[in-house]
Formats: sequence, C-alpha cells, structure tokens
Amino acid sequence: MFYRIVYYAFARHLPKSTMPVLGKMAMRLRRRCCKKMFASCGDKLNVEKGAYFGNGKDVRVGTLVGLGKNFTLHNCILTVDDYLMMGEDVMIIGGGHRIDDIETPMGEQGAKEKTELHIAGDVWIGARAMVLPGCRRIGHGAVIGAGAVVTKDVPDYAIVGGNPARVIRYRTNVE
Repeated sequence: MFYRIVYYAFARHLPKSTMPVLGKMAMRLRRRCCKKMFASCGDKLNVEKGAYFGNGKDVRVGTLVGLGKNFTLHNCILTVDDYLMMGEDVMIIGGGHRIDDIETPMGEQGAKEKTELHIAGDVWIGARAMVLPGCRRIGHGAVIGAGAVVTKDVPDYAIVGGNPARVIRYRTNVE
C-alpha cells in the first residue's frame, strides 16, 4: 500500500527517464515502486511518467520491459515476457461492461471479469496503440504499429496496423 501511494501521489508525475539528471532518478523511483506493487518483476524495468496500472497486483513483467509515457491498463491481467518496447499513450483495456439486460440501465449491470493478456518476448508496441479485450496474446517478435486498434490475437513475428489492426506483413531475416 505504501508503494502504491508513493507511486500515484508522487513518482508517477516525475519527468520522463530521458530528461537530464532528474530523469534517471525518477526512473529508479518508479521502478522501485513497481517492483513492490507488481506480482512479479524482472530486471531493468522502465516505467515512464504517467503510467497507470491500478493496484499492480495483476501485472507480471520480465526483464528489459519498458512501459511508455501515459501507458494505461484497465481491467486486465497482464503478463509480459522479456524485452518489450512501448511508445507513448498505449492503452490496454480488458473486461468491459455488461449490456445484455435491456430492463436494467447499463451503468447498473456491472463489469465483466478481467481478461488476461500475454505479451510474448521481443515485442514493440507503437505510440497510441490500443489493445482491446478480444486480444489475449501478442506473439513473440510482433510489432504493433502506432495508432493500431488490436481486437484479436497477434501471431508471432507479425507486423500489424490499422483499425481494426490486421497483419501487414511478417518479420523475416534478411540474407
């Protein structure tokens, strides 16, 4: 609880890690808070300014994971393997609202259960991408283009973009 208070009241608002002098200190403080808040956390985590992930109990991250500026996680159980690059303003939205009963106002029907999302290793998520509840896995080596709206699983080594996101091509080794 202490680290949650420190993070949301103070550390979350400190400058980005790229700012001279203060940036490195802010990055270390955010990392320290997140290591205590997250269910598990590998080495070299970088959480940028403004990131939001609730109480953090449903977050597991590996080594060399970067959560971009203003990253937002709602109603989702998140597992991230090693090596994640993330741009600014990325949103991961799980669950949703119940709307099936037309006799009850939507606001009183409650929320659906949290959804699980697994982000495999060596993934790059571009700025302002949005991952919605229909996506349960982002494959190893995948690239999600800036502004993409991901509504379903992303295969390994796929480059996806658009709204809704679709496979543009696959990453391959150049000989």
